[in-house]
Amino acid sequence: MSCIQIAGRRIGPGEPPYVIAELSANHNGSIETALHLVEEAKKAGADAVKLQTYKPDTITLDCKGEEFRIDGGLWDGRTLYDLYEEAHMPWDWHKLLFDRGRELGVT
Repeated sequence: MSCIQIAGRRIGPGEPPYVIAELSANHNGSIETALHLVEEAKKAGADAVKLQTYKPDTITLDCKGEEFRIDGGLWDGRTLYDLYEEAHMPWDWHKLLFDRGRELGVT
């Protein structure tokens, strides 16, 4: 099996693990929090940070039917569309997050 490279870092057999942190929706709608999480990922040893960017209408329907409502738990009664609307990462954050990652040496 051969190695690959990401941002000049060899990945493959015999190489140290390449750690990817997941930003997901942990930013709570705040670019400042998202930037801070990139910094914390670097401090924790991450080599990269994975972003998920979507709009609610790209992954679900704006439907109030029972099959689109969460049953039980923290988000009981809420619709998937409403949750994704609250949790989505705006496209215009990408440049800021990529720039911060580059400054820190995070892919």
